[in-house]
Amino acid sequence: MGLFAKSAPRRIVVKTYGRGSLLGLLGPIFAFLMASRGMNGWQQSAARDMERDAAEMTRRGYRIASSQEYGIPLLGITYQKVTYELVDPPT
Repeated sequence: MGLFAKSAPRRIVVKTYGRGSLLGLLGPIFAFLMASRGMNGWQQSAARDMERDAAEMTRRGYRIASSQEYGIPLLGITYQKVTYELVDPPT
């Protein structure tokens, strides 16, 4: 196999979404003010990314094996970790 040969698909893929909200840890008071005003842009963009990736991963033969949510809701800090598992390799 050469240096640029196509590698076999990985059996398990882990993706995280909404990590940008972790920036709230740098300024907890600022994060609390933004969360109290209903600024949920991080959650909306993370949800869009998760939906887009779920469709793409399904097309590639993966399924969602697990999904976890972590965060500090009081500060508006949340992120998700989704684990995909290869079911059928693409044809």
